[in-house]
Amino acid sequence: MKFKNVVACDLRKYNSVEAASEIESITNSALVILPEEADAATRAAFAKIEMHNVAATIYADSSAQISTFNGELTLDDACLPDNQTVLYLVNGDVTVLPLSETKHVCLLVNGILRNDKSNSGKVEILSLNGEMQLFDFRNAKILAPQAVLPASYFSGDGKNRYYAKSAAVIQSVGKDAHGEVCAQLIIADPSVRASDIQLEGKQVLFADTRGDSILLRGNLAEFTVSKSLLESVEGKLLLSDIASVKINKDVTPELLREKVVAFVDIASIKATKKTFDEVQLLAYDVGKIQKR
Repeated sequence: MKFKNVVACDLRKYNSVEAASEIESITNSALVILPEEADAATRAAFAKIEMHNVAATIYADSSAQISTFNGELTLDDACLPDNQTVLYLVNGDVTVLPLSETKHVCLLVNGILRNDKSNSGKVEILSLNGEMQLFDFRNAKILAPQAVLPASYFSGDGKNRYYAKSAAVIQSVGKDAHGEVCAQLIIADPSVRASDIQLEGKQVLFADTRGDSILLRGNLAEFTVSKSLLESVEGKLLLSDIASVKINKDVTPELLREKVVAFVDIASIKATKKTFDEVQLLAYDVGKIQKR
């Protein structure tokens, strides 16, 4: 018996010398899970299995839950049972909020892991192909997935810690501003550089965010930028996570610079000849920019 290209190769049901001996090899697997209840003879039989390109091997109780997740995942007490081990294979980004003493999770992450500083001993990292960021969620305010943070959020004597799951926009601040911001995407006004605000994000960009308001639009297949749309926006517009953006011919370079903070994580932008240069200056993590 051979196992090949199985993301999580769960062998817990092969808990005998005879069953384990039938397995010849395991190839291209992120994780091999063996039965924790196995006796010495069975473990010896498992040890004889040829393994090629296997990222991690663990022993797990037969009752342990195993889940595979693609995308963005947030784990907290409500997601996990008491006094049981839960294993997550995450292909994407995972955030682990403060966990109680009765919670325990094992993680294999292909992406970014954001973990609370208090979770020592509660979160076991079996494999991390990416980056881990530690954050004090206990003393942080959990914001909306996409949030705009004005200067008032970073004043006073408080610690001023903020977390946004997707994007955080920090507006113009003074030199005495202080605090900490964690988000997948952070767009910060250049004035933040001279402050005591710490930024923790997968992507941190600096752009002019001055204005009364910032409108965030994202997670869309298509978006068309027209003169009437930009003129209807109070403040500025931030476009993120969109497959295709089209700039209409009635949009001038001056209006684009005045109204758009940035184009972020866009697969394709179709600009006009007169707005092509401005789009290039405002583009971050964009796959392709074309002239219409």
